Amino acid sequence: MPVAASVGGRELVVHELRVKYLVLDAGGYSIVDRSNNIVDKGEYLVDEAAFPQSMDIVGREGPNAGRTMLAIYELDADRLKVCYDLDGSERPADMQARADQLLLSITYARALSLLS
Repeated sequence: MPVAASVGGRELVVHELRVKYLVLDAGGYSIVDRSNNIVDKGEYLVDEAAFPQSMDIVGREGPNAGRTMLAIYELDADRLKVCYDLDGSERPADMQARADQLLLSITYARALSLLS
């Protein structure tokens, strides 16, 4: 579940995000909203050898269907931080906000249960 988020370096209020959960399962992802509906679904491919580690997120259903988002990520224990350019033009070089990129960064914490 999301625990922190920012866009363009500006902090967002987490409980106002549409995302309640990001579910990752064997190369697939689903975004579950606050009404427990799957609102976005697709695939992801990670490159752990890249620096920073990279992730290609390919939307298959929902508002991102047909779109590929080039992201970077950091995984630390039960926290996953994903950062991508909302314009989708290029993969971020790092997690720092830049004037020439509209970066969205969301940090997720592993949920103990999807029933809450």
